[in-house]
Amino acid sequence: MERAEQIKESVRDSEDQVFETASGIPIEELYGPAHVAEEHRDDAVGEPGDYPFTRGPYRNMYRGRIWTRRFQVGFGSPQESNERIKFLHKHGANGFVITIDLPTSYGFDSDDPIAEGEVGVTGLALSTLEDMRALYDGFGPDTVSYALSIRPPVSSVSLAMLACVAEEKGIPLASVIGTQQNDPFYQMSGGPLQTTTRFFPMQGTLRLCIDNIEFMTNNMPRLNWMVTNGYNLRETGVNAIEDGAFTLGHAFDIFRMAKERGLDINRFPKRASFFLSCSIDFFEEIAKFRAMRRLYARTMKEEFGATDPACQRMRFSVQSAGNTLTTQQPEVNIVRAGIEAMAAVFGGAQSIHLCSYDEGHGLPTEESSRIALRTQQVIAYESGVTKTVDPLGGSYYVEHLTDKIESEINAKLVEIEEHGGMARAIQDGWLEEQINAARYRNQRDLDSGRKPLVGVNRYTIPDEEERRIRVHKIKADEWGEKRSQYLSAFRNNRDNRKWSDAMAHLENAWKAGENMVPVIMNALRNNATMGEIHEVMRNAQNWSFR
Repeated sequence: MERAEQIKESVRDSEDQVFETASGIPIEELYGPAHVAEEHRDDAVGEPGDYPFTRGPYRNMYRGRIWTRRFQVGFGSPQESNERIKFLHKHGANGFVITIDLPTSYGFDSDDPIAEGEVGVTGLALSTLEDMRALYDGFGPDTVSYALSIRPPVSSVSLAMLACVAEEKGIPLASVIGTQQNDPFYQMSGGPLQTTTRFFPMQGTLRLCIDNIEFMTNNMPRLNWMVTNGYNLRETGVNAIEDGAFTLGHAFDIFRMAKERGLDINRFPKRASFFLSCSIDFFEEIAKFRAMRRLYARTMKEEFGATDPACQRMRFSVQSAGNTLTTQQPEVNIVRAGIEAMAAVFGGAQSIHLCSYDEGHGLPTEESSRIALRTQQVIAYESGVTKTVDPLGGSYYVEHLTDKIESEINAKLVEIEEHGGMARAIQDGWLEEQINAARYRNQRDLDSGRKPLVGVNRYTIPDEEERRIRVHKIKADEWGEKRSQYLSAFRNNRDNRKWSDAMAHLENAWKAGENMVPVIMNALRNNATMGEIHEVMRNAQNWSFR
């Protein structure tokens, strides 16, 4: 760039800066003691691991244990996904987010006509107990942590599959680790929500969500269950304040339902966890995590009456933001993901997953996955940020921002309650209105340049100078054909009488109001498929979509 152009760009940078956070909170030039609210000063200098957990959920944080370094895995068959898991595990990854394809996510087998063209594309296909066995080939569910990115009603089947695999391997259910997503609304809006409610009744989905919580609380006390998928919610375009409020509001709604079932508030929340996004506004995201922990602790203690500190402690995993990634100059995404991972560390995350730089173009390759892993390892072992607990605690700016975001989230929570709680707000369309307004606001700010996006609305380069990247190839037709052949052989080789009895038991148990997880385990042992199990549960509710 010529000298005159450099000066012009520098002047533009100065003039174009907007001194507010991504959520619109004004940022002053300098912060001091007067900016920290008096009533929160004790929280700011209090001990990590103690109520209200502003400074972290555990006393020694990363000095005692580095966060779990997760990677998203899932394409094609369980066998192919297992190969990628083994590759990443060899390079130092110790946790994996297992994504599933669209047919599986809505409770259909790979050979259902509705699955055509989608088998193995957005994740792996998972239809049988054999599939789950293949996914855990070479690993025990008591040693390697899988987070299954799946929602009710499907998560009831995946949970039953996991329990069956553990039993077959001789592993007590009480020793099983990992995470089961258990968010009945998942993205809470738009197509995903509408599709879910088309294929399975909402009340049935909510019932299975509580069934899962009950089963895990009583039988799998080390297994985390993800009460709210705040990540997918944030990807719709909402800001940090809306993200915090909608995520917590949804969790509190589910907790109320669990209490109505008769579950103990001093037991079931111990393994509740959250899946959150960390976006690019560094300090705002750190403050958001601290504020959410504090609000969660106070609500659990003061509203729900939880007296066990483990039930007041908010724990969460973080994925770097997908909606900050660009297809233009994709290598710059390595920098974005690194900044977001660092914010997650300063915010006290228990598990972190970095998006790979090529995800705007396709599924991550082995090379891009390795770079994402190395980014986390550099932060963990070279940067020095893990050597003391809550290193930004006491920062006038961070404490002021934490207080401000807590106040804003709390105000939004009051608004949610005025709408009858999050479940009602979702079903009535109020949340959809909030999300659409956020989408419009984001696009307007990008189009106007008010929100800078390097490589998109500034610092662009000609198309011919863009780096050509290797894209992971999708084999949807081949995967679909192979899976159809597999499922046909699977059904032909089972004992049809035992299968039929298991299906009848499944229908009767639903109508009797039993916890469905043990019943689904029985069906899986008798070689029922994911799609067949869902079909029986739909029919038991007199629900048809075809």
